[in-house]
Amino acid sequence: MSSKKPVPALIPGLTALTAVAPVLVVAAMAATLFGGVDRAVTYDLLTWTVARGMAWVGMAAALLVLALALRDLGRRWIFAVVALVLACATLAVFLHQGQRLAQPSPRDISTNVAEPPAYSRLAALHPDASGVTGPESCSAARSIPTQVLAQQAVSALVDAGFPIVRASTFEVEGVHEGAWFGFAYDAVVRIRPGRTDIRVAARDSRPDGGATCRLMNRIVTALEEEIR
Repeated sequence: MSSKKPVPALIPGLTALTAVAPVLVVAAMAATLFGGVDRAVTYDLLTWTVARGMAWVGMAAALLVLALALRDLGRRWIFAVVALVLACATLAVFLHQGQRLAQPSPRDISTNVAEPPAYSRLAALHPDASGVTGPESCSAARSIPTQVLAQQAVSALVDAGFPIVRASTFEVEGVHEGAWFGFAYDAVVRIRPGRTDIRVAARDSRPDGGATCRLMNRIVTALEEEIR
């Protein structure tokens, strides 16, 4: 007969509890992307209220598993390691992302604030340009000091993750959808003699942790690569 003591049922249960938060977030994302459930439920409620709360519960459960494991390591150390890794990683992600979302971030950015590029096919989604900001809020918002080709603008937008929805000789529009909860960002590239301007605007009003600016940087960088 084995001399090893059985692992108390409480330990596996507490370890499983540390996985509730990440599983809930994954389920919320799937419900948003594939089930069409409103983000007010999946993002605001399930993710940032329920799952974030469960992340703290999971951390408490992991510490309890560690305390129980230290009494008699045996096979318990495996549960302690798994519980701590899951709980710490989950809570760290929530804390990091929460800190990013708490920072003010622009939602409509243009390389030309005085005369921002106007959307055409996507005009109904962005009828007002009064809130457009530029380099003062996003250092990546720099215009291209040349007239790029429409094909170059198309290639840059695609490389930056913006499938094209409209392309003409002097204007190209694309839409980017986030991988996590499908938040949409619209981009337009306006081509003129001696200058090419870009505008990126978020459709959703929620804080995005600087995602709009990062997407602007992707497009500008891709365009600069195209003209080299």
